[in-house]
Amino acid sequence: MERYNPPSTSSSFSSSYSSPSSSSSSHTRTAPTPPQTHQQVMKKRRRRDASRRTPDTSSMPQYLYQRIPSLSLTFLFISCLLTILLPVVSAAPPCVRFADYDSINQMFIDGGPGTKVFLCPSKLYRLSGTIVFTAADQELATYGYPTGSERAILRVEGKQTSTVIQGDCRRCARVGVRSLIIDGNRKKLGRIKNMDDAAGLVILGGNEGQSVKNCWIKNPRGFTALHIREGDKLQCTGAMIDKNEIGPVGEEYDPDLDGEDPESSPLGRPLADGLSIACRDSFVRDNTFYDNTDASIVIYCSPGTLVLANHITARSLSSMAGILLVDQTPFDGDYSGVVVKQNIIDAASRSIRVGIGIGSTVWSDDTETILKGGTILNNGLKGRYMGYGIAAAGLEGFKVKGNWDEAQHQGQKSARCFDEPVNPDPMPFLYNLETIKESEFQDGFKDHDFQYVVCIDGLYDKSNPPKHDLPPLPHDLDNEESKKEIIPPPKIDKANTEKKDTATSNDVANEEEEEDRSPDIAEPSKDGFSTGSEVMDDILTHSQQRMLEAIDHLHRRVDILASNVDKSDKDKKKKSGVVGESLDPAISTHLEKLQRRVEHLETSQKNLLESAIAMRSSIQSWDQEMATIGEWQYDILLDVRHKLDLHSSHFDAESGYVPPPGDEAEEAGMINEINSPRVDHTHPSIDRDNIRDLSNKQRLSQTDRKNGWIGNLGWWLKVILLQGIIGIGLWLLRGWWKGRRVHGKIL
Repeated sequence: MERYNPPSTSSSFSSSYSSPSSSSSSHTRTAPTPPQTHQQVMKKRRRRDASRRTPDTSSMPQYLYQRIPSLSLTFLFISCLLTILLPVVSAAPPCVRFADYDSINQMFIDGGPGTKVFLCPSKLYRLSGTIVFTAADQELATYGYPTGSERAILRVEGKQTSTVIQGDCRRCARVGVRSLIIDGNRKKLGRIKNMDDAAGLVILGGNEGQSVKNCWIKNPRGFTALHIREGDKLQCTGAMIDKNEIGPVGEEYDPDLDGEDPESSPLGRPLADGLSIACRDSFVRDNTFYDNTDASIVIYCSPGTLVLANHITARSLSSMAGILLVDQTPFDGDYSGVVVKQNIIDAASRSIRVGIGIGSTVWSDDTETILKGGTILNNGLKGRYMGYGIAAAGLEGFKVKGNWDEAQHQGQKSARCFDEPVNPDPMPFLYNLETIKESEFQDGFKDHDFQYVVCIDGLYDKSNPPKHDLPPLPHDLDNEESKKEIIPPPKIDKANTEKKDTATSNDVANEEEEEDRSPDIAEPSKDGFSTGSEVMDDILTHSQQRMLEAIDHLHRRVDILASNVDKSDKDKKKKSGVVGESLDPAISTHLEKLQRRVEHLETSQKNLLESAIAMRSSIQSWDQEMATIGEWQYDILLDVRHKLDLHSSHFDAESGYVPPPGDEAEEAGMINEINSPRVDHTHPSIDRDNIRDLSNKQRLSQTDRKNGWIGNLGWWLKVILLQGIIGIGLWLLRGWWKGRRVHGKIL
């Protein structure tokens, strides 16, 4: 190996290893470089050799640089594919269009807790089995939560199916059913003959926080439309039954078909309840029950439950009862905290045998069971076919206050009644004081021994025919109109109530005599309204009836106030013949104002009727004009079709017909006929409906093609824009990598 000889002078060493900056400029004067030792020189050489042998990590590998075109094409293809599939994915419907009970159950099983299955609006789902909730916070509803006819329909089709929805499992906390029309299809499939299988149409319970809202439940095949169970350990709590419509429910009992006992009918139990609830601290409010043949609301104890502002009506089917608190099970007769408040029970067109029944004696011959707790406040009784208003027996610690009655009470004893004791005739308020302990009752209750008072039947004859001019139901009207239909009960003055509680029996008798002398509620005119719309006629009739009822109620209140005037004032009033002198001047002023308001309402009603008639005339004129236009279009289509037939028959290539040279006159005549103006042609093979269908299909197809092209154009613009962005990005990335590679080579 050659031995290294160090330079003799420092100038030669500095010139060999001078920096580029020092060597590039000969005019710059630099300081002399100090001499370096042998070790320093060898160290610099080793660093330089190592830097030459180590590859440049900042430069891009050659194989990656060669694969840039293929990678860019792959990315471009994937982006195009995703962009094309984007509208398909985004256009997927958010609701389940086609499903049976098993597919919906599988969705709940796969989804687990919190799963919400949305059904499509106005879609009919035919079920051959039961939909079952499987976990907490699950929900079955119509997409968008509509409240009218747009709700999805669940209809029973299985011959042995009585339950549509079931959610009473131990894991089914806070499950919900919302905005659905649930039809048990009883009219087509009939009753469930086996009583053990005749369950509710909707079964919930056994857990906390379950809810049924904005649903229409009708025609159950079992014993009830909606059943809220208590659970195996009485753990049900906090159920919410809100803004539902329940009815019609069940069938009337017919001894010829069902035998002596409806419970053992060979066809199955005819009667059915609307709501059967056995759940603590629950809420039943703002629901509409109609034509519930057994009882609309049956409260099985359910301590702490509030039943508020529900409307119960008998329209086309009679009912055994409106609201019942008669069962001892399953909470051992504990009704503490139960409040039944501000509900309206209206026997409008059929009989309701008992408005509110409290105690087991109302429903049977059980005189030993005692029910404890419970409050009945400010409920209203209405209608011409009411049996007993409120009947109570076998109670302890109950409070019944502030309830009002405007009904006509009637009924006759049937063969189902017991021989002893003999029940009294139907009346507003009835109780058996001997069986009631430590309870508060309002004035007006009459004491009498009774058992099984629901055994009566309604009286329908020529002198008392059923009414048919009934207000429309919530599902027949829009939401705003249905809200207007709900009439709150009249406000009860607490001061007057206290005075009535402390009044003597003579005053009560005088008030009852004055009420008996008050005229009956005036009925709407027999002619009725004829605006051309049944819904509008029902609304006007309902408004007129409510106004007349309010006037009649005010008349009775005035009579009651007049009865409290001293006898001397009454004698003076009779002699003078002036009624208003003995009354308070403030009352007279209010009466005058009320009279003016009534006159204004009558004028407004007349104007509204005239406007409705004018609207009807305008609609009829518009219909006539549209019919004329349709006939004109039909004639044009006939002419076009006939001319096309003549043209095709004259120049039919398939027939091989060629007109001879001598038939030029005939050919000219046919051409003139084709080119002639509108002529009344008739052809037996032309069907008017088929021509209209063809015209409509052609117009719709052209519209769809136009709309489809415009819609697709927007998506293709998005696709092209996205592809351009991706291409520019890849091109910039390629330039950047190329620049890095060149820069690495330079370094």
